[in-house]
Amino acid sequence: MTVVSTGTPTSTVMAVVRVEAPAGVDAPTVEAELTRALHEHQKRPMSVELSLADGTGPWPRRGPARYAFVAVLTLAGRTVPERLARKVEKTARKAIERRFGRPAGAQVRTDMTDAEAGAYWYSLRGTPHRQA
Repeated sequence: MTVVSTGTPTSTVMAVVRVEAPAGVDAPTVEAELTRALHEHQKRPMSVELSLADGTGPWPRRGPARYAFVAVLTLAGRTVPERLARKVEKTARKAIERRFGRPAGAQVRTDMTDAEAGAYWYSLRGTPHRQA
């Protein structure tokens, strides 16, 4: 097996993406739209891995559906997490509004404590296997 190096460094950033979509829109549809929009971004495509955060869902029964996703974003080059968060938020917001209409929106947060990042990591990857 050979490994090919492109010579360009990559950055990996963990983020929380909060989405507000019209009532009746389910989480897998929102997740697919976000993944497509971020992966196919023309100026700076990135690999995206999303997972629905525990305890979020389409509640309340009336009004918009609110979801929170844990995202792991990998892109070429070095980047500042705050600047990346603004770019991802803009791209996500435009994609969600284009797909579901005007009352939809998205917020992205990359600043989190180590404990919060660990909890989100386990919701994304699962609990690590421990041998007895």
